[in-house]
Amino acid sequence: MQHKLTLYWQLLHDEAKLRALQHSCSVPDFVQQMAVYLQWRDLSFDLMLSFLEQQNNTVLVPDLELFSRFWQPADYRKKQQALNWVPAFEPLQQPFFQDDILKQRGKLLAQFIRPVTLVSDLLTQASRLTPVSPDLIIFHWSRCGSTLLGGLYRQLSGVKLLSESMLISDMLLDPFWPDSVKPQLLTLALLLQGRFRHGETQLVLKLNAWDLPLWPLWLQQFPAAKVLCLGRDPEAILASHQRISGMHMAGLPGQLGVLGDIWQHCDSFFSGRCEVLYILMQSSEALVRQKQAVFIDYQHLVQFSPQQLAAWLGRTPDSHELQRWQSFSTRDAKQPDQAFQQASTRLDVAFSPEQQQSIQLRLQPLYQLLLQKSEL
Repeated sequence: MQHKLTLYWQLLHDEAKLRALQHSCSVPDFVQQMAVYLQWRDLSFDLMLSFLEQQNNTVLVPDLELFSRFWQPADYRKKQQALNWVPAFEPLQQPFFQDDILKQRGKLLAQFIRPVTLVSDLLTQASRLTPVSPDLIIFHWSRCGSTLLGGLYRQLSGVKLLSESMLISDMLLDPFWPDSVKPQLLTLALLLQGRFRHGETQLVLKLNAWDLPLWPLWLQQFPAAKVLCLGRDPEAILASHQRISGMHMAGLPGQLGVLGDIWQHCDSFFSGRCEVLYILMQSSEALVRQKQAVFIDYQHLVQFSPQQLAAWLGRTPDSHELQRWQSFSTRDAKQPDQAFQQASTRLDVAFSPEQQQSIQLRLQPLYQLLLQKSEL
């Protein structure tokens, strides 16, 4: 058995064999390949399933630099401070990182082989990883055009868009880790999830809305990155969350860091959402005031030309990129297979007069201040 375990460890670090398994389209073929790789003549489907289930429930200590060329971390296991991995043989193409992970998990390789590693084991190997750092970081309040902007940057050749990684958020917000370790955690996560595996040359990060209060940590670790912060009229954002609520607006006490703490002191969804948005706006104002970022409002974002936006990456789009850019602009950013349709909500229907007044008094002054500092 030890020989088979050694062969299995080697398999997880072997690009040619992993690619062959990735392209396997049938269970019998997958079993046959595994029988050859593990030198297991009488390997049956049931035996393979039992063997792989044991390995999937055993912590792997990989040669991280080699292993992470073909695997990417997908999820963070908070109870064990561990990472789940999926194959990384295809570039990120979906609006959100989790969509790419779901696509990968539909393939046989990811269904049968599910490596798990402890973060503590990986931290000791971080210095051996290929260096990578973001060229552009996008902070946002949600429902303000960040998915559109990220998708547009993906139309530029050589750009890797890492969009709303839950793994990074979950790891940084895990109270298990002391603040002194979080810079190392963030750097490790970016080295692994942001790694260039498909000829990319530039990395764009679109963070989760609830990452915004952690901006000092992000900028401390990646001081050379350009930084954009997107916002929108508070009434429009709150109205959008009434239609479909985002995670940070769903009233989840004890989750998402300071944004989760807010809900313990609010007596309604409306007041909680206002306070969450206020915290995001405060963080944006501090970020912009220290001249660490440029604030862009949604109404201005849609007026920017491709050349203006590409300039944030030091790029001038060519004719092919402009054609892709134009095509993408007509699609729904979250569902690119559908044409874009502007959602409309009458604010006098969405909010009571008292709620409208509360928005005007609590949120509009800070929003107007940010608009004065916005990039036009």
